[in-house]
Amino acid sequence: MRKRIGVQFRKTRKTTHTYERIQACTRCHTYHVLWETHCETCGRAYTPIRQVSHAVTRRYVQTRFLLLGLFVCLAALSAETLLQLALAGGIGCVLCVLFFVMQKKYGAYERDLQFQHFLTREIETLKSSLLRHLEEVGNDVKEGHLKEAYEKTREIGHFIDSDTIKIRKIMFLNHYVLRKDMELELETLIPSMYDKDFMEYVREVIKVQPSLVKKSVLTYVRRYKNQILLLENGDQLIGQVAGAALRMKSYVDEYQDLIIEFIDFLPRERLLRLAKMVQTHKNEAWEQLYHSTKNRVDTHYAFDPDFKGLL
Repeated sequence: MRKRIGVQFRKTRKTTHTYERIQACTRCHTYHVLWETHCETCGRAYTPIRQVSHAVTRRYVQTRFLLLGLFVCLAALSAETLLQLALAGGIGCVLCVLFFVMQKKYGAYERDLQFQHFLTREIETLKSSLLRHLEEVGNDVKEGHLKEAYEKTREIGHFIDSDTIKIRKIMFLNHYVLRKDMELELETLIPSMYDKDFMEYVREVIKVQPSLVKKSVLTYVRRYKNQILLLENGDQLIGQVAGAALRMKSYVDEYQDLIIEFIDFLPRERLLRLAKMVQTHKNEAWEQLYHSTKNRVDTHYAFDPDFKGLL
């Protein structure tokens, strides 16, 4: 078994939207998704990508306003009478007022739309920047800096959803001792195919943060149950995962076949919770689960005071 080492990972940024992680160097025309605040090439401070897009949109608005002003000036210069000049000036004022009213009312929508167009135009540059970050990860691995490699891959993973990225992160994480105070991930690491390293990671995560086991993880374990059983203590691992499903009644409803099949491998405290759940929620849908739980309790915990009177 691989010897794990202790580590303290860098805290990841909390953002509402993924794009908020993207920083731009307006001088080099490159993008950055890591934690540095200044461009390594020119030293200029990074600018949030949304701010860069807003600056572009602002120039568009200013250009349109200048064109409108130019149109009004041309109309005034073309006037041959005082009445025509007054009309040109009046219409120009009305158009300017309408322009400002429309900008105030719909400016936010325009900025959002322009931001989407901006991202589309910059997609290739963004890809190049992410590839550059991946090269940095490769260099970190060669130099044995696995902590930095994981932290960078974690940030890149917000933008690239592929098995390659997921498996890399799993391999890095399996080098370290996991703790309750860590910002661990699980659902974002689920590969599209069976991966034993992922299941070894699941084994460690359940020990410290069982709440990370969600529906997608349970579905993965049920799908690849036969392969997982080939692992060392694979039946116990599935039992631990099934035990984590007892946090929510809806999970028990959907995955009770997995719970019943591996009920013999549920940890004692999870079996106690299951006994309380089936005693509280007696219904036909849980009849088989009730009998399986009762049989397990009667066989192994008949004299345990915590189980007495539950079933």
